[in-house]
Amino acid sequence: MRLQNGFSLLEVMISVVIAGIALLGLASAQLKSLQYATNSFNYTISLVQAQNTIERLWPHICELQTTSPDLFTDVNFRASLEPQITDYTLTLPEAFSNEMQIVVSWNDERIQQNDPQSLENQITLNATFPDLSAGCS
Repeated sequence: MRLQNGFSLLEVMISVVIAGIALLGLASAQLKSLQYATNSFNYTISLVQAQNTIERLWPHICELQTTSPDLFTDVNFRASLEPQITDYTLTLPEAFSNEMQIVVSWNDERIQQNDPQSLENQITLNATFPDLSAGCS
């Protein structure tokens, strides 16, 4: 009977391969985690941008509802509602309404959208404004 004092080279090689496969799996999970964290950040920034758009509309509610409803279609006015960060795109309806959807989207190449109608890279806020036409002067 032979006495063995350590590991054989084959045992060490097998353990290195197993450890390598485990580390590759952990690296893949870390990359996915970073992708979703970035997407979550973009989602939060988009919510802030959409809320800012709604807040920018409030001072003009009387104008939009009574004296100057065409203000909403004015290019300069719509440009003033755009997000201040260029990586985000604002989509507004064609005309002002007391109930409308405000969509902010972003482009993230790491999150692949197979369907352009899918909602991975956009948020939608429903803005509802009260009818102030009777109180506007």
